[in-house]
Formats: sequence, structure tokens, C-alpha cells
Amino acid sequence: MPEPCRTLQNALNALDDVFYVYDERGRLIFWNTRLNELFALDDERIAEMRPVDFFVDADRPAVEAAVQRIFDEGETVVEAWADTTEGRIRFELTGRKLTDDGHTIGFCGVGRDVTDRRERERQVAAQNDRLTQFATILVHDLRNPLAVATGYLDRYQADGEPADIERVTDSLERIERIVDDVLTVAMEGQAVIDARPVSVGDTARSAWEMIDASDASLDVQTTLVVDGDESRLQRLFENLFRNSVEHGSTDDRHKSGDEGGEHAGPSIAVTETGAGFAVADDGPGIPAAERERVFDPGVTQSEDGTGFGLYIVRTIAEAHGWTVGVTEGERGGARFEFTTTPVGMPGDGGP
Repeated sequence: MPEPCRTLQNALNALDDVFYVYDERGRLIFWNTRLNELFALDDERIAEMRPVDFFVDADRPAVEAAVQRIFDEGETVVEAWADTTEGRIRFELTGRKLTDDGHTIGFCGVGRDVTDRRERERQVAAQNDRLTQFATILVHDLRNPLAVATGYLDRYQADGEPADIERVTDSLERIERIVDDVLTVAMEGQAVIDARPVSVGDTARSAWEMIDASDASLDVQTTLVVDGDESRLQRLFENLFRNSVEHGSTDDRHKSGDEGGEHAGPSIAVTETGAGFAVADDGPGIPAAERERVFDPGVTQSEDGTGFGLYIVRTIAEAHGWTVGVTEGERGGARFEFTTTPVGMPGDGGP
């Protein structure tokens, strides 16, 4: 190989990106060694592969259409997922038509790993959405207690009734709780980037010690260990337990002690599932019609609640890359199910 060609080959092999050249019939005729490294294939096997063969099934139609656009329009850019030796990667694939004396002889392009970039963009977009949502929530939720405080302060100034000052104090404390919860969501919504093995059961027990649940009981039935942020997972449990205790304590069964036993409050269980873990109670449960919106900010069934408890739960779960849903438990109460084990890798559903 002439020295200039060898220099060019070495330069292409030094790239972190994949470089490729296909002929006019879609056959791979040149590539750098990055392609061999990512797919653990030798040159003979790679030479037999079509452009779509490197990518997951769901993204192959998009890749095939992109190749056709190169020949029709001269260039293209498309993104697709591929399973590689470094895990599943989202590639940004470029293509530019090659011609010789007006005749099409193939196309060349670069495959660049944009997995982290797209994840950062997703996180920034999600954070911007949260900020917009926070502003809307603050304007809406603070207006009422602020109006109440102002009204009773005016009455106190006119009549001097101590009860009016108590109402002002209550309204200001509610404003403080709302602000605290909004700040919590802002902090907990940041993606977990330093995940470590965390015991679900031990963290649940630690969370239980932090809430006022003297009339309730906790039963931990899991040895599951997940990758996560222990402090945030504990806050997730604290919010779930507090939600169960506060709503369970209003259930007539627990008020009257009809169920018997040592505890008059709700019974809460943390169990392991095939894809993660669940938290279930024997309280009044959540009506099916309300389950879709129960994680939305500002949704509460309590006069003193801010409506952020379950929203914080969902925010922390999503910061870990988990999902959470609510169903009816075996004992008729609410059952919150967390999926911590991926059931399908990103991109399975399409580009």
C-alpha cells in the first residue's frame, strides 16, 4: 500500500466514529476498524452485510429508507439503535452519494455514537418542562392561601381577633409546604448518575423510622438490591408510606378497628416483583378513574396536602430510569409497582 494510502487508513482507524463506503448496489467495500471492534466481526463477515443488518429490527425500515434517499436526493441523516460490544448504542448515520463523471458509484458516511447526547437533550427538555410546570403550579397553588392570609390579616387589623392571626399562620405554613415540595421535586428530578447497589428492604425500613406511623405496620418481604441513590430511594419510600398512613387513617375500617390486630392504622407491605418491587397497603385504595392522574402535581384528597407526595415519588423513580404505576392491591388498597429491570432496551419500539 502506498504511503499516503497507509496514512489515510491509519487516520480513519484512529476515529471513534465508524467510517464506511458502499458501492452502487449497497455492498460494503470499505470501512475502518471501529466497525470490526463494535460488532466483533472479521472483514469477511462484514463484507457480506447490508446496511440494515447492523441495526435492531425496529429501526431497519428507517435505515433502508435513508439509503434510498441518498441515491434519490444525494445525502441523508438518520438515527438508529444497534447492539454492539459496548452495549446498545444510538447512532447518527450520515450518507453522501459518490459519483464519477456523473455516474453514481456508491455512497460514504459516518456512524457517530449520540446515545449520551440524546440522553442529555432528553434530560434538559424534561427539566425545562418541570420548570414551566413549577411556575404554573406556584402561581396557581399559592394564590389561594395567599388570598386567605391577606383576607384574615385585614380582618385582624380591623377587629383584632386572635383567631384571624391563627388562620393567617395556617395559610403561611401551607405556602411554605408548597414551596418546600416544589424545591424537592426540582432537586430529586435530576438524573441519578452515581448509582450504587442499594438494598430495597433496608432503605424501606430506614424510611419507616422517619415518619409518624405509630398506628400502622410495615412488612418488608424483599431482599432485592437495585442500582440507585440511597437517599433519594429513602425519600421515595417516605412519601409512599406517608401517603398510605394519611389516607389509610381516614378509612372507616381502621378508625373502628374492625380488622383487629395490634395496629389500628393501615398495614403496608414492600414486596419483590419479577421486574422490580411494589408497595401495597390495605387502605381505601385509589379509584380506577383517578389512577391516571394521581401522580400529577397538585392532586390531593387532603385539605392540608400539597398534592406533591406522589408526584415526588414518580419524579424520583424516573430520575433512576424506572417506571411506576398504581393498581388495586390484593387487600383492596393501593399497590404501587416499580419497574427497575428493563423489559426492553431503548429503541425496541422504533427510532
